[in-house]
Amino acid sequence: MTQYRGPDIDDIKRAANARMFELLPALGITERPGASGYISMCNPMRKDRHPSLTIWTRGGFLTFKDHAGGAQGDVIDLVAYLKGWADLAGKGRKEARRYLLEFTGLARVAPEQLERDRASSRKKQAEIEKKASEDQARAEGRAMALWLKARPDLLGTATDIYLRDARGIDLRALPKGPRAGDRKPGVLRHIDRHAHAESGRSFPCMIAGCVDFALPIPRIRAVHRTWLEIDGSDKAPIEPARKVWPGFAGLVIPIWNGDGDLSVRQAREVGLQQTLVLTEGVEDGLSAALAAPEHRVWAVIALGNLGNVPVPACCDSIIVHRQNDWEKPQAVEQFERAKAALEATGRPVAEVRAFKGKDLNDTLRGNAA
Repeated sequence: MTQYRGPDIDDIKRAANARMFELLPALGITERPGASGYISMCNPMRKDRHPSLTIWTRGGFLTFKDHAGGAQGDVIDLVAYLKGWADLAGKGRKEARRYLLEFTGLARVAPEQLERDRASSRKKQAEIEKKASEDQARAEGRAMALWLKARPDLLGTATDIYLRDARGIDLRALPKGPRAGDRKPGVLRHIDRHAHAESGRSFPCMIAGCVDFALPIPRIRAVHRTWLEIDGSDKAPIEPARKVWPGFAGLVIPIWNGDGDLSVRQAREVGLQQTLVLTEGVEDGLSAALAAPEHRVWAVIALGNLGNVPVPACCDSIIVHRQNDWEKPQAVEQFERAKAALEATGRPVAEVRAFKGKDLNDTLRGNAA
């Protein structure tokens, strides 16, 4: 006879997620998710001037991230965070589990019903995972179609003006390649008018393909968009002015190929060894390419993605541009973990800091001034 097993952590998460729209108000979150399935809000745990807390509800699972403080996790972590228990032992998960047992009434569920709920949950989970995989594939296809539809020639566009006048990056100053024409970063494109969902307005947009180099044949799986003023004088006056869609974990923006202008595959075939320069954003990546065009340059999109970079075989050393605003304890911890992951590939990893402003582009503009 099978021994009865009381509610476990999976049962708690299942029951809590099933009642997420009752749970959120009980935790003080009265906002409702938009069409994209997430809530972006000012953090109730601090005095926020701009939204820094995101809560996702897609796929039937509550997850969250505190973009300013670094806290993130599942529904149990969210309860611990919003209840102020995250500083307790075990990040307050024991207290959160106790709260959810009471909230969901799981402790009072009969053994037979609990087993039926578990069987139903396994079936539903399989269905959710299948649908999520299909949805992800469709979103990636739409992202690729958007990038292909964008204008590949940047010169004279609002993107060109923004990079040159607002960020001090003259694409014409980049070295020419062995082929005819300007050797501009091929991953960057421009859209004359692109809708911004949160503001309901349209602006010019710089769009970059986010590439998965872990695949046998690398391909674009997401797009990074930066909305710009109509005249290209700066970023558009909207929040957020930058977005990645549909996701970016493990993806990079290949800004510059370095000496020879060879793809990763071509460089590997001819035995070329290069230094890989990693920056956070597009503007820093372009600044790095201007400063040292012999290196391969990738933008990793966000600090949290730095440790996910699949270092290519053609790169025998790594330079990471460490931003000066990565000084909060959580950011320092993230950076050190990411650096250790890069070092685990067997390549030496060097850090370079901006000596003017917060990042490499600030240094570039400071020197120009």
